[in-house]
Amino acid sequence: MTRKTEKTRFWVIIAIIASSLLLTVTPLCFGHSSQAANDSSTPANGAIVAQLEVPRLHISVVVLEGSDPSILAVAAGHIEGTSLPGPSGNVGIAAHRDTFFGSLRKIRPNDIITVETINRNFTYVVNRTEVVAPTDIAVLRQTTDAELTLVTCYPFHHNGPSPKRFIVHATCITNASFWTSVTHKPDSE
Repeated sequence: MTRKTEKTRFWVIIAIIASSLLLTVTPLCFGHSSQAANDSSTPANGAIVAQLEVPRLHISVVVLEGSDPSILAVAAGHIEGTSLPGPSGNVGIAAHRDTFFGSLRKIRPNDIITVETINRNFTYVVNRTEVVAPTDIAVLRQTTDAELTLVTCYPFHHNGPSPKRFIVHATCITNASFWTSVTHKPDSE
């Protein structure tokens, strides 16, 4: 691990601890959609959601709740209305191509993406990429399977507002039977 990666991990851990101390809300309710702004399972705007890594591309970035310009200036953003990391649903994460997601231009099928939350780690495998219009929100559709969709501007070497979006589709390969055993434990006295 490089010194820069160690330093980044240190500050991410500090931020996660600070965030968890500041948030007196219940921990993230995995598997629930964050469709409603007043839903208690939705983290507050700007709260830490996860740490995303693409090891082969040396991408390591904190994911904050929200995708407005102030969030994307400092981190990747969990796209409002998409699921939180969990056993089901499509998790949408966006970042700028000229900052955190610049290396996505080199991503390929079967690359591994990890998403670490305060409660659980998720491993995804890349299925495919595509380029879509900025208005094509179908890529963020909700699913019953655990999926991850990364979004950044395209083309990668374009000056000014980008005319397209580069999309990475990935499927969770974390053991689903583990989730069943953890989330459906019988009550014991």
